[in-house]
Amino acid sequence: MNRSAKWRLALVALVAGPEAAAITAKVQRAFDAQRRAEERLRSFVADASHELRTPLATMHGWIDLYVQGGLRDPEQLDRAMERMQAEVGRMRLLVDELALLAQLDGARPLDLGPVDVVAVAGEVVDDARVVGADRTITLDGVPAAVVDGDGPRIRQVLRNLVGNAVQHTRPGAPVTVTVSDQGAEVVVTVRDEGDGIAPEHLPYVFERFYRADPSRSRDGAGSSGLGLAIVEAIVAAHGGTAGVTSVPGRGTTVRVTFPARALPAGPERTGRPARPGRAR
Repeated sequence: MNRSAKWRLALVALVAGPEAAAITAKVQRAFDAQRRAEERLRSFVADASHELRTPLATMHGWIDLYVQGGLRDPEQLDRAMERMQAEVGRMRLLVDELALLAQLDGARPLDLGPVDVVAVAGEVVDDARVVGADRTITLDGVPAAVVDGDGPRIRQVLRNLVGNAVQHTRPGAPVTVTVSDQGAEVVVTVRDEGDGIAPEHLPYVFERFYRADPSRSRDGAGSSGLGLAIVEAIVAAHGGTAGVTSVPGRGTTVRVTFPARALPAGPERTGRPARPGRAR
């Protein structure tokens, strides 16, 4: 809201009395909310443009080098093609992540159905062990925990959390995934024993494109900075919550919750004896 509009609202409130003042305050809050939304949008677009500019500049550099005759050796040409292919993959991933966030922001409905979070976590952990053979990745908790959710999206949450823990910790640092059924909600925690996150960064780790340390990347390419933002958006779309705690030098724990699936009381829910938690 510009200055003249604010003065006009203030004058109307002064002349018309308390009821008009209340209406004016609501209008002003609406204008302020719109302004904040526009600022967030501008910041988001600027960040996205910056993220896309980097791989484009890298590809342009390799192409320019080829055009100028600087890639005469077949090995150099193969190397250039590999680097450009990697940058294309990076851009494709970023575009896919941005599209997903746009869908979630638009409140598009999820494809809900019964999802066993423990089974999904087991698949994600198995995949992570293949990729990160240099570390111990453990799955603990209950034998099963079913929620009404979107299976692929819940799988993405777990992949992002485990992948983030593996990517941003030193080689060999253990990672533990725990799934617990607390009645009204299913809780998933992913804990690593890495270097932790400084307290001043913790309030911002779920923000889009935020990086506590932009240089922390094991593949050298850097991450998009959208992994945890996507986690929070998917979890929120399911009616759950996401949070993080960290102790510098001792590791980080990310905790997400999903509302448990509502099942009728009876043998199907209460008649089976509890089985001990498993470790994979």
